[in-house]
Amino acid sequence: MSDIQAANNTSNDEIDLVELVKTLWQGKITIAVCTIVFTVCAVIYALTAQQWWTSKAVITAAQYQNTANIRSQITNLYAVIDDSSKINSILDSESLLNDYITEFNAFDNKKAFIENNEIMKKYADEAELTDENKAQFISNWAKRISASQPDKKNQPDVYQLSFEATSSKLAHDLLVAYSKDISDKVRDELIDALDAKISYSQQILQANKLALEASAKQQLASELIKTNYALDMAKSADVTKPLADMNNNELFQIQLGTAALAEKSKVLDKIKDLSIFEPKLGIIHTKLELLSQIKLDHKISLQGVRYLQNTDYPISRDKPKRPLIAVLGFLLGIMLGVAIVLLKSAFNKSAK
Repeated sequence: MSDIQAANNTSNDEIDLVELVKTLWQGKITIAVCTIVFTVCAVIYALTAQQWWTSKAVITAAQYQNTANIRSQITNLYAVIDDSSKINSILDSESLLNDYITEFNAFDNKKAFIENNEIMKKYADEAELTDENKAQFISNWAKRISASQPDKKNQPDVYQLSFEATSSKLAHDLLVAYSKDISDKVRDELIDALDAKISYSQQILQANKLALEASAKQQLASELIKTNYALDMAKSADVTKPLADMNNNELFQIQLGTAALAEKSKVLDKIKDLSIFEPKLGIIHTKLELLSQIKLDHKISLQGVRYLQNTDYPISRDKPKRPLIAVLGFLLGIMLGVAIVLLKSAFNKSAK
């Protein structure tokens, strides 16, 4: 019984398949027309749609020599501070790379570039921007600027920079210009950090200087008072010459005699160099002088990152994918044609 049922099902399937092929063959003109129309439309769209090209560059952390020029300008700072690691952390190649990527992907930086770059201004003029669609224009273009990691697992320090534009040359020129803007921004932030470090070191040294000067002045005043008291006492005791057999640890050194005490009083009264009482003042003066000689060049060329692949001129467009669009149009035309033929056949059968 089951064998008979299976045979009937097979026969029905064969009949259905034959009818399907017959129906499609009868509607071949409809299918062909749909296929041709959709394929032609797809080709026309592919040929007339806005082209987009992406320029790319590959970067990684800079090497020590890439920051040698700025390190040479802060040699005095290295000589002054006790812990050079604080400076090295500012100039660390990994930190500079992270700063660069952060700034590259920052929306505010993209926005400023889109608003101020001459090429982008031409794009804006062509778009005839209004206050309402300006934000959308900026947002759309910002999405075309990116820094990403192609192989985060195996090459965590390698990043790919990209900028998408309507021609190969414009994509290249825009990526070069934007990369320079970011390099300048990272450099400015680095210079500001070093300036802040120099200023902080100067403030600390100035504070120590004031404290030591106050201590030295107090010691000088105390020594002058004791000397004058000793001079008065020596005069009263008629001690004119130094006495060899008196204790040198006495509070008032009358054993020096009036002549020596009088001269000592004159010398103390004329002292201007407070480092006599606080030797550290001399070191502080030297450090402050070294810091004052540091002249940072705010326009210095800084290579905060190292290029593994320089900015290229893209040789093939990213969008539109013309062959893919044509194939999709062809397939869509066939599917729509088949659907129309089958629906038409179904309606005809139901009408009968």
